[in-house]
Amino acid sequence: MSKDQVNSKKKGLSMTVATLLVVIGLIFSKCSGFLRDIFVNIKFSDPVYRDSFTLAFTIPDLVYNLLIGGSIQSAITPSLSAAISKGEEDKGFRAVNIFISVFSMILLVVCVFGVIFAEPIYRIYDAGHNHPETVYLAAMASKWLFPQIFFMMLAALCIGILNAYKRFGSTAFGPTVYNIFVLLAIVYFAGNSESMLVKTTCGIMGAAIVYFLFQYIIGFDKLRKFRFIFKPSDPDFRALVRRALPILFSASIVQINMVILNSFANSFPEDGHIYALRNASTTWQLPYGIFAVAIGNVMLPSLAALYSSKEFGKASELLSSRLKSALFLTIPSAGFMIILSTDVIKAIFQWKSTYTDADARRAAVFLIGYSVAIISHTVVFIMNQAFYAIGKTKIPLLAGCVGLITNPLFCIVFIEMGRGPLSLTLAYSITSIIQMTILCVLYCRDKKLAPTGMLMFLLKAFCSAIIMCGAIYLVDRAVPGMGTKIKQLLIIAGKGVIAVIVYFGLSLIFRMPEATYWISRVRTKLNRR
Repeated sequence: MSKDQVNSKKKGLSMTVATLLVVIGLIFSKCSGFLRDIFVNIKFSDPVYRDSFTLAFTIPDLVYNLLIGGSIQSAITPSLSAAISKGEEDKGFRAVNIFISVFSMILLVVCVFGVIFAEPIYRIYDAGHNHPETVYLAAMASKWLFPQIFFMMLAALCIGILNAYKRFGSTAFGPTVYNIFVLLAIVYFAGNSESMLVKTTCGIMGAAIVYFLFQYIIGFDKLRKFRFIFKPSDPDFRALVRRALPILFSASIVQINMVILNSFANSFPEDGHIYALRNASTTWQLPYGIFAVAIGNVMLPSLAALYSSKEFGKASELLSSRLKSALFLTIPSAGFMIILSTDVIKAIFQWKSTYTDADARRAAVFLIGYSVAIISHTVVFIMNQAFYAIGKTKIPLLAGCVGLITNPLFCIVFIEMGRGPLSLTLAYSITSIIQMTILCVLYCRDKKLAPTGMLMFLLKAFCSAIIMCGAIYLVDRAVPGMGTKIKQLLIIAGKGVIAVIVYFGLSLIFRMPEATYWISRVRTKLNRR
C-alpha cells in the first residue's frame, strides 16, 4: 500500500470517527431536547402558556439567525480551515477575531432594542386579534431570551472555530449540556402564570451562559487566541463578511419561514396549534438533525480544504459519499414517520393526561406534511455546505429567497383549498423540494465537482423504503399502538426493529455499499465495547 493510500485511509477513518462522535452528540442533544418538550407540556398544562412559551423563542431566534446564525459554521469554519491548510493560521484567526468583535457589539445593541420593544414586535402575530393573551405573554417571556442569544452566539463561535481545527469531539456534547440546564429551568420554574413563565426564560438565559462557558473551557487551548480587535475596515475582515453576508441571509430565511408558519398557525381559532407545530418540527428534525447535520458539518472543512487544494475529483467523491450516507438513513425515516405519525408523536410527547389524543392528532397532521422535508432538506443542507465550501455563498441565498416567496404562497393556496393545518407543513415541504432542485441543478453545472452515482442509489433506496413502509403498514394494522405507555413504547420499538431489518435486508440484497458501511460502523463500536 502506497503512502498516499495510507494517508487516504487514515483521513477516511478520522472522518468516520468524527461523524460518529457528532452523531452520538446529536442523539444526546435531540433526546434531551425531547425531554424538554415533554416537560413543557407537563409544567405548562394550560395551552395558552404552552403556546406563549413556544412563541417567545421565535423573534430572538430570528434575530440570532439574521445577525450570526449560519455564518459561523458556513463562513468562519471553511475560511479558517482553508487558512490552516495553507499555513496562514494567524492571518485567518485575526479575521475571525475582528468578526467576533464587530458582530458582538452589533448584537449587544440589537438585544437591548429587543428587550425594550418586545411588545410591539410581537403584536404582528395577532393582527386578527385571535390570541392577544398568548402574544402578550410571549413578549414578556422573550425579554430574557434576547440577552440569551448573545451567549448562544459566543458558544456557536467557539464551536465554529473548533470545527475548523476538526475538534468535533470537543463540540459534540455542548448542545446536550445546554438542553439539560434548560430542562432544569423548566422543571423548577415553569407553571401557569406570567411570573413563572418569565422565571423559566430567565433560567434558560442562565443555561446559555453555562453553554458558552462549557465550550470555552473545553476548547481553551485554541480559543485563548481570541483578542478583541475592532477594525471593521480590515480587508481580511471585509472579505470574510462578503462571504458571510449571503450565508447570514440564507440562515435567517429558514427562521423567517418558521415565523410565517407560526403566524399562520396562530390564525386558526383553536389554541394549541403553535405547540403542535413545534412538536412536529422537533420530531422531523430528529433524523434530519442527527444524520444530515452531523454528516454535513463534518464534511464542510474537509471539502473546503480539498477545493482550496484544487483536488476536484476527491471533492466530488467526498460529496457523493456524504450525500448518499445521509439519504440512506433519512429516506426510510421519512417513510416510517408518514406511516406511524400519530404513534410516533404519542410515544415522544404523551406522558401525562395533559397531552391529549387530540393534541397528538394535531401534531401528527403537521408531521405528515413535514415528512417529505426530511429527505429534501437533507439534500438542501448538504448542498448548501458544498456551496459554502467552494465559496459560492450567493446560490444558497438565491434558493432561500425563492423559498421565502413560495412558502407563504403555498400556505395561502392550500388553506384556501380547505387543507386546514396540514397546509402549513405541506407548503414547507414543497418549498424545500423547490430549493433542493435549484441547488442541485446549479451545483451540477460544474461536472468536475458534481456528485456521481446518485440515480441508481436513489432508485435502490426508495425501492427498499417503499417495501419497508408496506411491511410496517401491515404490522400496524395487525398490532395497533394502544394500551399502557409501556406497551405503546414496546410496540413502536418493535415496529422500528422490523423497519430496520426489512430496509437493511433489502439494501444488502441490492448491494448498496451504504448498508455495509453503517453495519460495519455499528459492529466496530460493539466489538470495542
